[in-house]
Amino acid sequence: MIVPLAVMQKEARKKGYAVPHFLGANFEMTLAAIEAAKECGSPLALGFAPEVFAMIPLEYAVPMLREAADRATVPVSIQLEHGTGYEILARAISLGMQSVMFDGSHLPVEENIQKTKEIVKMAHAFGCDVEAELGYVGGSALCDIESEESRETDPDIVLEFIQQSQVDSLAISFGNVHGRYRGEAKLNYALVEKIAGMTEVPLTMHGGSGLTKEQYKKSIEAGISNIHFYTNITLGLWRSLEELAKKRNSQPVYHEICGATIAYFKKEILNIMEICKSAGKA
Repeated sequence: MIVPLAVMQKEARKKGYAVPHFLGANFEMTLAAIEAAKECGSPLALGFAPEVFAMIPLEYAVPMLREAADRATVPVSIQLEHGTGYEILARAISLGMQSVMFDGSHLPVEENIQKTKEIVKMAHAFGCDVEAELGYVGGSALCDIESEESRETDPDIVLEFIQQSQVDSLAISFGNVHGRYRGEAKLNYALVEKIAGMTEVPLTMHGGSGLTKEQYKKSIEAGISNIHFYTNITLGLWRSLEELAKKRNSQPVYHEICGATIAYFKKEILNIMEICKSAGKA
């Protein structure tokens, strides 16, 4: 069943867990996530990131996600991630996406506020909630992209940003990065606590790959209500497929690859749902 992401995030914040958020870029990833959520009774958020899966048209991806979420027996939210312009967000909403993220983190603060405000007005008119980013979460899941350094969210402008834009949730930067961490991750939990103490708007963490269980635990305790996962769990897929290839003399048939992919993602996602403390919260 489809549940608005903002509603799911608020429930997570109230009960002290984080909504696990995965890319539902194709059917295998989507099915694995939903089956894992059903098995452990977890709410689930599925996103589509157009910059990561540029080879998959939005017009195919969104209806697939919408239909899968609708049929699920656990609460599922679907979101367009990191939309940087009005047009792609409007397209996603028209195709049935019920949450969109406007990423204006690369813009000057005043411009970010103004554009976020415009997106919120449009999205809310169609019953769609909006996430924005304040500060800048660096890194990338794309290996050939050089990213700017992260800039921590300035707590002094958080209330102004939220009040003027009327966003439903806020992605913050506190040492988290997209893709692989280079060196030891140094997360500013005090910053999360400070921002969480200023507003009831749910806080989102992008770049949730490859951290320790203790780091996830502390992030949630500090006030994070939604954690995004992608890079780290996908890197391990190759090892699983290599094992399959060995059993098939390096010639597995495609449907075997699909089956192994679903099984691998489901196993990894079940583990993450335990880490997020979302198991049993559906």
